[in-house]
Amino acid sequence: MQKFIAKPVFIENDANAAAYGEFVAGAAKGATHAVCITLGTGVGGGIIIDGKIYAGFNYAGAEIGHTVIEVDGPPCTCGRKGCFEVFSSATGLIRMTKEAMAEHPETLMHKMLPASGRVTARLAFEAMRAGDKTAKQVTDKYIKYLAAGITNTINTFQPDILCIGGGVCNEGDPLLLPMMEIVRREVYTRNSPKNTKIVIAQLGNDAGLIGAAFLGLDKQKAQQ
Repeated sequence: MQKFIAKPVFIENDANAAAYGEFVAGAAKGATHAVCITLGTGVGGGIIIDGKIYAGFNYAGAEIGHTVIEVDGPPCTCGRKGCFEVFSSATGLIRMTKEAMAEHPETLMHKMLPASGRVTARLAFEAMRAGDKTAKQVTDKYIKYLAAGITNTINTFQPDILCIGGGVCNEGDPLLLPMMEIVRREVYTRNSPKNTKIVIAQLGNDAGLIGAAFLGLDKQKAQQ
C-alpha cells in the first residue's frame, strides 16, 4: 500500500485502534491506564498501559474475549470452550435467546420477533422490559457473564478507566446498572477508596478511524 500511495503506512489491530481512539479523544481520555472492550460480533479488547497500546511480544495481546469464564462451556470460534466472547458478544446473546425460545414456546419473544423472523441481540431486552420471565432469565444470564469478564479484566489490569462499546450498550441502565453492581461486589479492590471507573464508549464506529489516525501520527513522530 505504501508503494502505491507514496505515504507512510502502519498496521494495527482494529480493537487496539478503537481503544486508542477512545483514549486520545473519547471516553478514556485523561487516563494513564485504560482498557476498552467492544461487544459486537465478538468481544474485542484494547489495553493502554502508560499511554501506550499493549500488544505483547507477538502483537497478539489484549485478546480479552478469549479468556475462559466457563471451562468446557459452549465452543468459541477460537477453538477453546467457554470464552468470554461466547457469552458476552452480541452473537452470544443471540445464541442464548434462541436457546431460551426453543425451550419456552410460551415466551413473549416469539410474538415480538420482527417480520423477518430474525432473532436480534435486542429481542431479549425488549421482551424483558415487556415483563417476560424467560427473557429476564436470558438478560440476567448475559449480565452475569459480562460482569464476570469485566471483573476479571479489572482484577488483572487495574485500569483507571474501563470503557465498554458496541451496540449492546445501547440498552442503557437495564444492562449497565446490574452489571456494575455485580462488578462492584466482586472486584478484588471492592474495599479500596480507589476503583476503576466503568464508562460507555463515546466515539462509536469512528473510534478505530480516529485511533488509527493518531497512531499513524505517533509512529511517524517516533521515526523522525
